[in-house]
Amino acid sequence: MTQPSRLAIVPFVSVDRMMKLVLAIGVERFLTELAAYIEEDFRRWELFDKTPRIASHSHDGVIELMPTSDGKMYGFKYVNGHPKNMREGRQTVTAFGVLADVGSGYPMLLTEMTILTALRTAATSAVAAKY
Repeated sequence: MTQPSRLAIVPFVSVDRMMKLVLAIGVERFLTELAAYIEEDFRRWELFDKTPRIASHSHDGVIELMPTSDGKMYGFKYVNGHPKNMREGRQTVTAFGVLADVGSGYPMLLTEMTILTALRTAATSAVAAKY
């Protein structure tokens, strides 16, 4: 049997690893660099497939899928909103995402996005304030 190549391993960024990454880079630098990527993506806006989010509502909350693609990479974010989770010691909002190569369909990254969403919101606000 052939051993899988290094390319066959899909990187996973957990909450712990995301926090370590942000702290190692530094919050200010991380936000500055993230804002630059966001600004560049706004310049490429017309290249993105802007499929509307898919929301599944229930009595207890909502689960949403947010897909997009620029034709080269495909990504989606899964996020929930369940207010009663606090009573059970859980977060009310949790998110994760996947980034995949469109040509092969192969996932390139699986990552937590709860923290990343908060950072993205801050970086997007900085971009908006610039204009």
